[in-house]
Amino acid sequence: MTTKACKKSGKPHTPIVSKKQQSKFGSELSKREKGGKGTMPGITKAELKSHLKESAGKKLPEKVKKSGKK
Repeated sequence: MTTKACKKSGKPHTPIVSKKQQSKFGSELSKREKGGKGTMPGITKAELKSHLKESAGKKLPEKVKKSGKK
């Protein structure tokens, strides 16, 4: 699913897949709303909000395990 914010920016949509990632996006949004400088320059506040809204209420794993295949 591509959000309106992602369509507007033309960037590919990558959903939030873990609680750790959701936490990072939430703290980034919080910093920006307080007027501070964020650590993710490639994503807008609108994209952060849409990604967090999309992941709200989903049961997410703590971490996503990477497969060892090459």
